[in-house]
Amino acid sequence: MEGDQKVNSTSPAPAAEPAMMIEEWNGTSSTKLTKTATITSTSHSSISIQRSSNAFTHISQRILQAFVPEGYPTSVTPDYFPFQVWDSLQGLSTYVRMMLSTQALLSAIGVGEKSATVIGATFQWFLRDLTGMLGGVLFTCYQGSNLDSNAKMWRLVADLMNDLGMLMDLVSPLFPSAFVFIVCIGSLSRSFRLGRLA
Repeated sequence: MEGDQKVNSTSPAPAAEPAMMIEEWNGTSSTKLTKTATITSTSHSSISIQRSSNAFTHISQRILQAFVPEGYPTSVTPDYFPFQVWDSLQGLSTYVRMMLSTQALLSAIGVGEKSATVIGATFQWFLRDLTGMLGGVLFTCYQGSNLDSNAKMWRLVADLMNDLGMLMDLVSPLFPSAFVFIVCIGSLSRSFRLGRLA
């Protein structure tokens, strides 16, 4: 009987829409990769972006990467961070001392005073720099080949001489009659540091 036939007709399943997934990874080595974003496209008009980390974390990681070696912390020894803290404090204190000594020198040569002449200040500064340059050339000429054989000792000597030179710059305004002599000796003392870097 034609009327008793049961026809099961199912409509064909809709074809799956094409999907594309793009993942963004960030890191310095294959063991330090972190997923930062996933972009998913389910159709031509639908795109979704899911960030795995917030913007602050991403920015802070970028800033940290600018100051630490590649692969940090696994690429360095455990004493790296304490060393960098002390080295940064030493660099900051050197910078502050250099600013103070420059201020003392400028006030000693008469910057800001009506009685000071430009020629006199320029000549004193020229003598100071000339003494330092000649000292650096002579130091490098006589000790240049020995700097590599005992680098730690010469680093210590250069830092001590640099500190002595800045100290002489700081006290130079206290002795106006011997100002040029003191700043030239201070510049000569600092030339050990320049000779070490040459």
